[in-house]
Amino acid sequence: MLIYKMRKLFQWSWVVGIFFLQTKVFAQGLGNSPYSAIGVGELLSPAYSPNNGMGDAGVSSANPLYINSLNPALLARNRYTMFDVGVIGQYKGLQDTKQNQRDFGGNLGYLALAFPVAPKWSAGISLKPYSFVNYQQNSYSRIGNSIYEAQYVYSGKGGLNQINFTNGFQVTKNLNLGIEGTYLFGNFNRSVTSQLRIGDGRDYIVSRDDRLNFSNANLKLGAAWKQKLKGDHYLNFGATYNLQSSVAATRNTTIEVLSSSSSPVTNPDTITQADLKVALPATFRAGISYELQYRLMVSADYERQNWSEYVGVSGTNDNMRNSQSYHIGFEYWPKYNSTKYWDLVLYRAGFSYRQTPLVIGTKPVDDMNVSFGMSLPVGRGLVNLINFSFVLGQRGSVSTQTFRERYGRVVVGFSLKDEWFRKFKVD
Repeated sequence: MLIYKMRKLFQWSWVVGIFFLQTKVFAQGLGNSPYSAIGVGELLSPAYSPNNGMGDAGVSSANPLYINSLNPALLARNRYTMFDVGVIGQYKGLQDTKQNQRDFGGNLGYLALAFPVAPKWSAGISLKPYSFVNYQQNSYSRIGNSIYEAQYVYSGKGGLNQINFTNGFQVTKNLNLGIEGTYLFGNFNRSVTSQLRIGDGRDYIVSRDDRLNFSNANLKLGAAWKQKLKGDHYLNFGATYNLQSSVAATRNTTIEVLSSSSSPVTNPDTITQADLKVALPATFRAGISYELQYRLMVSADYERQNWSEYVGVSGTNDNMRNSQSYHIGFEYWPKYNSTKYWDLVLYRAGFSYRQTPLVIGTKPVDDMNVSFGMSLPVGRGLVNLINFSFVLGQRGSVSTQTFRERYGRVVVGFSLKDEWFRKFKVD
């Protein structure tokens, strides 16, 4: 027994190390995103690959074959030790009234470990990105009545990550409750450079660089109710609430002069160093789902976040509005006890519509997408899954104030299972 436990500990010990080795990977973003210049960057979906394929729906529904990250209360329905990992790739087309651009980016999407602690209690830890900043924009303007012009470059890089500690409890036969503690951390680098384009060696570059470091702790509460209708038919309800939080931020602003070849002319001079607070609004999400056990799941979610209450490092809310989103999705499992491989594959599809918090000038920015997905069983006993989801969508529109993003996103995930803390009996 001791040898067996030591072997399991060795096989899984690398999982813990990943949580501490991959932090910087999350901040790489998904390619150029000019909208990420606003607020705390571009927000990423909190869902894992299976729920991505269902339009990010699933706050009320759970499948014991993979981890549901949308509602901590649903973790109690996972009775295996599970490790989930996902990677994201995205192809994007950007277009405004004058030009268009193609871009591609990839990132590590999430790492999660969940395990049963007691018959009605499961716990987990996860690491995933919260938002990312990745943009660069160029503009030119003539200097007074001269023949010369100045070039301005606005750029940003970085992101926020979150470590989540989750507990889910089965309180009664029908009711589950959950709590998730989150530690949010990360940094952004935002810079503005200006250069007078003369062409005689006096094309000095003046660079202003803002480095922002963030850290914060927060709580998410969840509840789920499973009501039996008849036979294997169920009606599920779920809801979560993220508390409003105040994020500690440290801002360092430096300025320096560079030559036209970007060599330093002066040493960086710190002009601002301050401790600030960023107010992130509370988030409410609720959903309902119909379940034909081991065959079909149809889910619908609604989410609202009052971004008009957001306060950034500038002391304003960056002209943000309240955000709300709608998610619909289904999952189909042909025949869970079949001996035919394709009967064991899970198929998914979904739709999502989101009124993002962004308002550019007077023009609001909305996001709409459709998604498809599947899970392929692999390994001994076909209990592990390779999860694929494909998302096609559009954000924003072409106007004098805004631009349009059309994107195709692929999320590939792996759900691996094992048995921990189970007592073995000898007959």
